[in-house]
Amino acid sequence: MARTSVTFAYNGRFYTFAQDREEALKGRLSCDCRKSWLIREYCDATFPALDCGQHILIVSVSELEVA
Repeated sequence: MARTSVTFAYNGRFYTFAQDREEALKGRLSCDCRKSWLIREYCDATFPALDCGQHILIVSVSELEVA
């Protein structure tokens, strides 16, 4: 399975996680409510649940090499 690395930025902090490509890109990067859920799930359980808006920036989305 292809894996994708996603990095978000919020309030001067960066949050990076890797997930199956299909799951990561399946509409889950579209709004802050979904992005904040991903951060809580994979990076920081104390991250606040945000409403939709443009507060969390997508810094990078890149496919990982699997050997």
